[in-house]
Amino acid sequence: MEFRPISLCNVLYKLVSKVLANRLKEVLDKVIGCAQSTFVPGRIITNNIMAAFECFHSMKRKKERRKGFAAAKIDMAKAYDRVEWRFLEGIMGKMEFETRWISLMMMCVKSVEYLVLVNRHLSEAFLPERGLRQGDPLSPYLFLLCAEGLSSYTDKEVAEGRIHGLQPARGAPVVSHMFFADDSIFFFRATTQESLQLKRILHDYEPESGQLVNFQKSEVSFSKNIKPHGRLLVGGVLGMKTVEMHDKYLGLATEAGRSKKELFVELKDRIWKKLKGWKEKTMSAAAREVMIKSVAQAQLTYVMSVFRIPEGIIEEINNLMLNFWWDQRGSERRAHWVKNEELVLPKEEGGLGFRDLRGFNTALLAKQLWRLHKRPTSLAARIMKAKYHKKESVLEAVCGHNPSFIWRSITSAQDFFHSGLRWRIGNGTEVRIWGDKWIPMEQGWFVPSPPWVCQWIPMLES
Repeated sequence: MEFRPISLCNVLYKLVSKVLANRLKEVLDKVIGCAQSTFVPGRIITNNIMAAFECFHSMKRKKERRKGFAAAKIDMAKAYDRVEWRFLEGIMGKMEFETRWISLMMMCVKSVEYLVLVNRHLSEAFLPERGLRQGDPLSPYLFLLCAEGLSSYTDKEVAEGRIHGLQPARGAPVVSHMFFADDSIFFFRATTQESLQLKRILHDYEPESGQLVNFQKSEVSFSKNIKPHGRLLVGGVLGMKTVEMHDKYLGLATEAGRSKKELFVELKDRIWKKLKGWKEKTMSAAAREVMIKSVAQAQLTYVMSVFRIPEGIIEEINNLMLNFWWDQRGSERRAHWVKNEELVLPKEEGGLGFRDLRGFNTALLAKQLWRLHKRPTSLAARIMKAKYHKKESVLEAVCGHNPSFIWRSITSAQDFFHSGLRWRIGNGTEVRIWGDKWIPMEQGWFVPSPPWVCQWIPMLES
């Protein structure tokens, strides 16, 4: 027997919900702390990735006599379905939302009714008492408010000295936790006392919010200077398995060893499986073009936003996609009717508009550099500044001694970035802009850049 709850949103409800969600988005940056990045305007997932990677990099470098730290990656079971409405309403009250606004929010939340599909037959409708509806435009933002309760509780414990967050470098902000939707990670001193305190925080939060920590899927890692018996002790107190280092955080590796190629072998294999799964024999050239652009090359965007992919991996991925394009199977050799270098040119110049992967990687890293410059108050920017460029701007920073792989990747785009950086004078002020030929003349363009730059870098000010 199979049970599956169904709750549909009609068009009228979605219109109302979308209007309220758009209004709520305008104040999220003021009520949601910097530990959360998801769905908050101006914050993106790479903020959390860079901040977490720098924290793990610092943990790896902890020396023997310094205090050791642990990082607990928490898995929440069915997070959306378990949100207690009473808790959500109370959180909005604590945030001092106006009473009528809270009433509107709760009317939307409580308007839901469920049907259950039992062996393909619908049951009678019934009303739930908790949970957020999947597909509702309001749900992601309401879950943010719910998670802010746990964030505030943790901040209170840190302020009172019962939990000590990790400081990635002298002068950097102390990081005790980071949330991305239901993906949570906590940093604390690897002691029995702080482990018990973290477990108490989670246990206090669970009955109030309705959330449930899945301790079987949660795991804890440690800084280099924690001995094996200390690791087992902390893991036993928390009831989580201990790992040398978390394999991934938000889908990306948390550690880069000496061989950077190992980080991206899985990425290459994933693209190869995608290409292998398509029946190129039955595809037209137009269909293969769309598949390469919208699926295979799109897989790379997320990783390339923070990591410089090694040349060897770039070459192998390029070969996989080109072989698929030319319908080349196994050892069979087919004619390549134009040079591969011409395929990356825009269509108006005789190419197909395929991405130059190396240029695209550089473009995304340059955009990350620009974001760090334009948003210096973000958590990632403050950590980077404290670790790598205390006195100078991020635009003039050098790679430095023993940097993380992310910082090396970002600084590798500096030469290209400076080639397009210009000063614009207007209304008595001078501002830094990206000067390129897609910016209209009245906004100040100066020197054209190579074709792949114009094609693949979005406006860095966006």
